[in-house]
Amino acid sequence: MDWVWDLLLRLASTLDPINSLIGLGTTLVAGYTAYIVKRDQHRRKAWLKEISRRPGNRPAILVLDLLPRQNARAQIENFRRQDDALKDIPEERIVTISGDRKITPDDMPDLQNELRKALARLMEAGTDRIHLFLAAPQPATAAAGAALANTNTVIYHFDREAGTYVNFGLLRPID
Repeated sequence: MDWVWDLLLRLASTLDPINSLIGLGTTLVAGYTAYIVKRDQHRRKAWLKEISRRPGNRPAILVLDLLPRQNARAQIENFRRQDDALKDIPEERIVTISGDRKITPDDMPDLQNELRKALARLMEAGTDRIHLFLAAPQPATAAAGAALANTNTVIYHFDREAGTYVNFGLLRPID
């Protein structure tokens, strides 16, 4: 039985340095991988922030103005005139979907058709980026998000505290 014990001791003394090297190597590889992942996340965030501020070569504006008793188009025009990236967008590339009524579930198919027609009109104009201004209830904004999911769209929403529209970035961040 002593020979078994001697074999185990010899095996442990041989494998102990190898296990230490494997553990050290694994730690170094994991640390380097974590560094690369963090660096890429930082680069991606900086890149997305930059491209969400650029207007595009042929930008367009889509206004979803569906809140009762509120005319968001006037607020958007004031905001647009002050924004260098948006003020030069011609009227033929500005589409407004408006309605001064409460949106019900029965209205959703018509709203989705309107959104598709507006999107088709903007795409026919050669639009490469849509600036979406939202003044609508949540179901309507969800429908807009679904209709615009495969487009290069920047979202703007009115911030009551700031008293102006705020750029929320791209609808669908690029992976």
